[in-house]
Amino acid sequence: MAAKPKRGAAGHVTLRKLRDALAQGDWRAGLTVLTGDDLYHLDKAQRALLDGLVQDDGSGFGLTVYGQDKVDVATVIGAARSAGMFAARRVVFVSDALMLEGDEQALQDYAAAPPPGSHLIVRAPALDQRRKLHKVLTGAGRCLEFSAAQSAGPGRILASVTALADERGLRIDRDAATLLAQLTGGDLYRVAREMDKLRAWLGDATRVSLAAVREVAAGSGLMSGWEVADALLKRDRPAALAAARRLVDGGDEPIRILGGLTWRARVMLQAKALLESGTRPDQVVRATRAWYFRDALLQGLRRYT
Repeated sequence: MAAKPKRGAAGHVTLRKLRDALAQGDWRAGLTVLTGDDLYHLDKAQRALLDGLVQDDGSGFGLTVYGQDKVDVATVIGAARSAGMFAARRVVFVSDALMLEGDEQALQDYAAAPPPGSHLIVRAPALDQRRKLHKVLTGAGRCLEFSAAQSAGPGRILASVTALADERGLRIDRDAATLLAQLTGGDLYRVAREMDKLRAWLGDATRVSLAAVREVAAGSGLMSGWEVADALLKRDRPAALAAARRLVDGGDEPIRILGGLTWRARVMLQAKALLESGTRPDQVVRATRAWYFRDALLQGLRRYT
């Protein structure tokens, strides 16, 4: 019986299980489909699979790649079924499922009874269930779905940020992880780059604090106007003016302060429109990605018409 696709799992969790299975030599022959909108972890999984399954083959005979041009399913399956003379495994990689065309029955038959040592890996970030071929890709073999953190709310985003810190031997505070997610918009490629910068900046230290993120992370210039913006959200004019004065006296460029204010105002306008259309507050926070200043945003929205 074909394995059911692993739906809804966080990308870093699916990747960890994949790596564990490869390390244990427990990756069965047959069809593997990589799908989902978490391209960061999907790319990592793709590289881990190809490295793990072709690691002992320095000749290049064990790996065949399709996907740059249209290719018939029968051609791909024929390559996957062919016995390699110089490699222990036969690995065929399709880098873009949209390039596959032809009768899906050959794919169905291969997935049901793959030859020993044969692996067909298909990269398919988006699958259209209205197409018969894509239905087979979803259900005939092993289908791993990597769901983007942004679409699942702040909990999954923070889990992904924490996992990226763990990979680098770092312990990140929750407020620091929340701010980093905010500054990067939940883009895991950007989070990974910021983690690499933090790893280098911290040296032998392992704890990532809120102060460290504010000091090092790209985009933290937006923070210049946030103290002022928090005061404005509270409709506290004296506090806003005092905060602006402190920033200017400290050498902060007015344009950076204005940038932070503009960003916050744009989020407020978007959030206000969503609320007035009947969207729930938690959905508003998710849609505007206002994870770091969630409470300040919701309180501010109640103070402004």
